[in-house]
Amino acid sequence: MSQKDKETRHEYLIKGITAFLVIAAAILFYFLVLRIGNITGFLSKLIGVLQPVILGLVIAYLINPIVNFLNARLIPFFKKKMKKKQNAVKVSNVISVLISEIIFCVFVFGFIAIVIPRFAVSVADIVTTLPEKIQTIGAKGLKFVKSNPNMKQVYERVLTYGENWVEKDLAKFAAKLGSSVASGVLGVATFLKDFLIGIILSIYLMLSKRSFVSQTKKVFYAICNEKAIDRLSEWFAKCHSIMSGFINGKLLDSLLIGILCFLGTSILRIPYSVLISCIIGVTNVIPVFGPWIGGIPCTLLVLMVDPMKGLYLGIFIILLQALDGNILGPKILGDRIGLDTFWVVVAIVLGGGLFGVLGMLLGVPGFAILYYLFATLINHLLRKKNKSTDSKDYAYGNGDLDKVATNETGGKEDEKTQDN
Repeated sequence: MSQKDKETRHEYLIKGITAFLVIAAAILFYFLVLRIGNITGFLSKLIGVLQPVILGLVIAYLINPIVNFLNARLIPFFKKKMKKKQNAVKVSNVISVLISEIIFCVFVFGFIAIVIPRFAVSVADIVTTLPEKIQTIGAKGLKFVKSNPNMKQVYERVLTYGENWVEKDLAKFAAKLGSSVASGVLGVATFLKDFLIGIILSIYLMLSKRSFVSQTKKVFYAICNEKAIDRLSEWFAKCHSIMSGFINGKLLDSLLIGILCFLGTSILRIPYSVLISCIIGVTNVIPVFGPWIGGIPCTLLVLMVDPMKGLYLGIFIILLQALDGNILGPKILGDRIGLDTFWVVVAIVLGGGLFGVLGMLLGVPGFAILYYLFATLINHLLRKKNKSTDSKDYAYGNGDLDKVATNETGGKEDEKTQDN
């Protein structure tokens, strides 16, 4: 068999394998789409089982900047005190990890110890006073209806609906609420157990970080060439920058918003200031929708208690979110995500639909990482074709599209333009 025949057979073999892989991938994708419900259910169950490990990874990821900060200052100190540099690094790493874990635990449990009691007092006050407030609102509504006969029919319909709801649905609602409270208490106990296990795992992770990194590099060097490793290192560094920048920045931003909200509501003497500030601060972690998710219920709650204070709170929240969106957010987060608002909304909707509140939070940096990897791939393919990687060069109406077309047709577009 000649060399040409061998090359032809090899070419057909490659094409056949490629075609088979494409068909297999299409069939696999089809079955994945059909079984998407089972897959998401399995993933949810798997995440529940691995929750201590996930919490450990999250805690380690959050305290990593503190550990690096402390190591940068302790390693030179211990190198002067010890003969062996390796021992100095080990001792510094152990001390840095333990101090970082203590700081993290003090912050978390201190926040719980300060906020939860006042939070519970606010909730108890709402439970005891809300029925009376509702009766007062109902009496005012009845008085308004009597003075406006045209509203009588609407009032009677609302009253009938309310009576039916109390007679038929209230018992079911109370039963569901009781079971929800019981499951919530059990869920808190389970979370605390997983949280403690996560703290222990995060300590082991941080102490063995260098070993894990070296083992991962060893695997990559075994299966990849140096050029691919350099590219992967660049991708991992960028993904880490996106994820850590968003999470740390958003947590800091939400903490500041919660503090500012508490100061503002205390100055305005708005009731349940601690409860409202916690809700506003926590929901602010969710981009775009977070301020509305937290602000609207809080405003409605205060409106029931004191309409004027509710109005003040609504205006204050709008001003606070304007401050966050135009000054605090851009200063803290900058342009670390690199996504348009449209893609941010898509990421939140997809993440929330698949993984709930956690998906709404992590969906944005996760989507930003996928967006970055896809953009990197597209730019690489364009460079191989000697095309521009600037999106502006492909825009209509500014004459740049003609340049792109010229590159593709070898100047034929210029000839046509001259002829016209």
